[in-house]
Amino acid sequence: MKKPSACNTIEGIRNEIDHIDLSILKLLANRQEFIEEIVKYKTDQDSVIAEDRQKEVYAQRREWANDLQLNAAFIENIFKQLVQHNIERELKLLKNKP
Repeated sequence: MKKPSACNTIEGIRNEIDHIDLSILKLLANRQEFIEEIVKYKTDQDSVIAEDRQKEVYAQRREWANDLQLNAAFIENIFKQLVQHNIERELKLLKNKP
């Protein structure tokens, strides 16, 4: 991966952004594999929703965002959407669990 300052055309910058986006998607796919695996250790809806864990995750992600000089509220919103999607997926998996 190049540094942004090493790109000397708009196409070069766009190519790097595309590579980053693909990397993000691959990481999300990998994260989803773990989400599907964690259902093995959850027994009911409360363990899937895990409100205390959610609060912990959002606080930590805000802190990480601040450390990386990103907009913490924006990052928290992204993670809230991601977690909500994962909860829905986990609840479906839990329902079909033998």
